[in-house]
Amino acid sequence: MRTEWLESFWITADTRSLSKASEQLHMSQPALSKQMRKLEEELGASLFKRTSSGVELTKAGEILYKEVQPLLQKLQSIQREIVLTEEWTSVTVGTWPSIASSYLPYKLAEAKTERKINVKISYSYHDIFDYLKSGEVDAALIDDQFISHTYWSKPLFTEDFYLFLNSDHPLAKKEEVSFSEFENEPLVLLPEGCDVRSSIERAYSEKGKDLPISTEIDFGQSIIGFIHANLGMSILPKIFIDHARGSHVKALKIKGIDLSRQISLVAHNDKLGKQLYALLFQ
Repeated sequence: MRTEWLESFWITADTRSLSKASEQLHMSQPALSKQMRKLEEELGASLFKRTSSGVELTKAGEILYKEVQPLLQKLQSIQREIVLTEEWTSVTVGTWPSIASSYLPYKLAEAKTERKINVKISYSYHDIFDYLKSGEVDAALIDDQFISHTYWSKPLFTEDFYLFLNSDHPLAKKEEVSFSEFENEPLVLLPEGCDVRSSIERAYSEKGKDLPISTEIDFGQSIIGFIHANLGMSILPKIFIDHARGSHVKALKIKGIDLSRQISLVAHNDKLGKQLYALLFQ
């Protein structure tokens, strides 16, 4: 029985969807289905039953779902211990300012490692992939869902986007807002080439809408300042809520449009990717 089959089973059971699980695992749905069939054959039991909304666990699937998480956690712990016996001089990780300021530092602190890990920052995913190709960075934290590449990749987390606006705006009285309520409002946005901007452009295009832009700013923290001064509204990932605390800015959930990003660890090769994942993200 292969570990990757169990990991795939866990994600499929957790999402209750083969399509969502295949997206998270960066594999085709037929490939995931084949893995699940192999696992079922090895166990001699059906693990899933199809429904109109996705898949549900059978009784056998429920037993495996209950038992497999501590098993995977133990395997991850063993892998981390083994990784810590390996030596490296230094590693450079490329990422965006938002991840470098609000996510990666905490992971580095939690790891409590003496390994030297450098961070190279760019708002452009094009630049970060150029750094990977040239060897300026060894790995990256980036949304690579819509980028074709051959590097090792492991999804870390999915993050929803929110509408950020001044607390005095009429919509700020709400806790969530529908796309139709702000679809024509000019937005303060990050520049072209940024993953956030690309995701927003894609979402508006799927709705058949032009993207209304009032201002472009290189860094999300600066956009929060513009909104605080009542100079517009913006769509930003949830991670920016921390930057908005204590300001005159409110973040609203968005309904009626698919806006999110999936952050993955991307590395030059399997060995380095697995080492970094075990060290920082397990």
